[in-house]
Amino acid sequence: MSVAAVSMVKDEHDIIEHTVRNMAAQVDVVIVADNGSTDGTREILDRLAVELPGLMILDDPEPAYLQSVKMTALARTAGEMGATWIVPFDADEVWYSGFGAVCEVLEDLPAGIAVAKAELFDHVATGVDPADELDPTRRMGWRRRCPLPLPKVACRWRPDLVIHQGNHGCDYGGIVPAGDVNLVVRHFPYRSVAQLVSKVRNGAAAYHAEGDRVPAGAGQHWREWGEHLDDDQWFIDLFNVWYRAEDPFSQDANLLYDPAPVWRTLSP
Repeated sequence: MSVAAVSMVKDEHDIIEHTVRNMAAQVDVVIVADNGSTDGTREILDRLAVELPGLMILDDPEPAYLQSVKMTALARTAGEMGATWIVPFDADEVWYSGFGAVCEVLEDLPAGIAVAKAELFDHVATGVDPADELDPTRRMGWRRRCPLPLPKVACRWRPDLVIHQGNHGCDYGGIVPAGDVNLVVRHFPYRSVAQLVSKVRNGAAAYHAEGDRVPAGAGQHWREWGEHLDDDQWFIDLFNVWYRAEDPFSQDANLLYDPAPVWRTLSP
């Protein structure tokens, strides 16, 4: 085994199968820790684990988010299994490269490169999305033209690897290495009002459970949004103003129709 992707997930039933299938086609092994999902996500993962070679599902009973700690522990599990590269990914991300599978790109990098940065592009819902397409990675074909300021990273495995909160960086014994941009991530964070509310509810609860175990300010938007969970209209307005474009062709929308190039193995 050379390249392992690791993820922690909770209640992502509408997208988890599609992103895991894509990642299974990109790397050698995929390790997913389920954090007590109650929406069918765990059942989907268990089914995929039977179907997809190299997919391992673990239990994550800790209610607090603690992403850096948990992802670093998953990376260590993969490293002890023989992985030389770690790809930390979220349930709503499609990873790929224009130069081959993610594992091929990482394995071809010179030994002196410890981090491969991945440009991160957000996809948004629009008024022209096909309503009968249940797969968000196919339905939401419009993305923002510019990548987000913080990329995602793949990290060469070493025992002192620490993955940062948000999977936007890593360090080795406190030393932060430079990285190359060889990869791309398509991000589908907010796919409907109901999914947004679910994500905020889970995020606010997880950060609340952390107490003082994470740096001050971490997850601040989850905490602030969580204060509006009793106000349905607030979330409708939030979604429609920031995460949905009724007319994606409008110049003001500043969107590009560029569907994610999703690879899948053993698709149904």
